[in-house]
Amino acid sequence: MKKIYICLPVHDEEKNLENCVSSINKSIKLIPDYLVKIFICLNGCNDRSKEVAIHCKEKYSKLGIEIIKSRKGKLNAQEKVLSKIPNNRKIFFIDTDTEIDKKSIRIILDEFEKHKYLLAVGAFPIAKKYFGYNLWKKFLNNILNIRSRHPMGEISKLNVKDYHGLAKTNPQKVNTSKEHELKSKIFFHGRAFAISSKKYWNKPSKNKKVVGDDSYLSDYIIYHYGKNRIRIRYDAIVYFNPFISLKEHYRTYKRIYFDLKNLKENYPEFKEIRNHSELMLDKEYVRDQSVLIRFYFLCFSLIRKIEKLFFRISLEKNPYKIWKKF
Repeated sequence: MKKIYICLPVHDEEKNLENCVSSINKSIKLIPDYLVKIFICLNGCNDRSKEVAIHCKEKYSKLGIEIIKSRKGKLNAQEKVLSKIPNNRKIFFIDTDTEIDKKSIRIILDEFEKHKYLLAVGAFPIAKKYFGYNLWKKFLNNILNIRSRHPMGEISKLNVKDYHGLAKTNPQKVNTSKEHELKSKIFFHGRAFAISSKKYWNKPSKNKKVVGDDSYLSDYIIYHYGKNRIRIRYDAIVYFNPFISLKEHYRTYKRIYFDLKNLKENYPEFKEIRNHSELMLDKEYVRDQSVLIRFYFLCFSLIRKIEKLFFRISLEKNPYKIWKKF
């Protein structure tokens, strides 16, 4: 029986961890031909994450959960997990504040099987619904999460057709189209993705001041192994908690902004890839939407412009500190 591994870095996720593990448990019912092993890596936790992890290990015994610890930091946790996994095994990296759709792991595994040369396959993140009654938070929810609910509303600024060879030969039909995928982003999102072997994972050195895994690893794979080695499956959904706070949205994108800035400054060899990774809203798609959706996109664009202005004048340049929770 084939075996896959799932890496769950945990830093103060007592409220989210079991929901994440439960979603994975539902998904393995669709992959009976695979044996699953999960590593829960506690890193710098100050809450009850350890107790929740132990509870999950007992409750979901079929998942083969092993609880380990590492130094604080998502990349440190990933590195520790990978040290326990043999080469040439598929590894899923899933953020523990998300929930994976029950079909997503199956879809990603099938993609690897159909296209053996793929080194990484990413899921597509969609914000969960907001069920609260706070009108201001409802309003922000509709604006700040608009891109996740309209995958075809965002495209690359430059021509990226050469990065999307599979869109020509094997186009997707859910949440995207052949035409959209040929113009879509060339990198996967860090909330949920898989690599075909740990030998394709790499960690940026600390003095480069890059703390995220998604942008750097995508660039690393493309630079060292070539185009058409990464694909996003737009029907492999991972659900994340919706943004309902301007402060939280700013903090998240501030970390991303400085990661991208430091990638450009400290990895000049990635320059061409970085340029082709820049995104923009698809004006034609937005124009075809209802008046209300167009309004939400407009508000989102204004908020992003204001955030970028704050980024430029920010006194805090250390992404490790930016990433700390308020």
